[in-house]
Amino acid sequence: MGLKSIVDEILTENGRSMTWLSQEMGKTFDGLKLSLVRESIKYKDIITLSKVLNVPPATFFQTIAIPYNNELTESLVGDQKGEYTDLKNNLKNCKQMLTALKDQIKDKDKIISLLSKEN
Repeated sequence: MGLKSIVDEILTENGRSMTWLSQEMGKTFDGLKLSLVRESIKYKDIITLSKVLNVPPATFFQTIAIPYNNELTESLVGDQKGEYTDLKNNLKNCKQMLTALKDQIKDKDKIISLLSKEN
């Protein structure tokens, strides 16, 4: 359900119009409607909208709020830590390989210079 649909539903339940809402929020009708349709409304306008309509701001969001201290969040954070560790190890391995390749280039240059001197 889109943001405008949610607002329309609340307005219908309260017997109010979009014109009333725009006036209460200090917005133009067209500006408010466009920001709701495009879902490009500013955070401070969402707070104002929730105060005017007397609903919590979470009403306008479709996602389920996940408290920080639960098992799902801990597993997500744990997965990120594991991924970070893997990336860190890969970076370390790449640095070691780079060092080895640079050493090989130096050795190659030494061999070429020695062979050039013999001729």
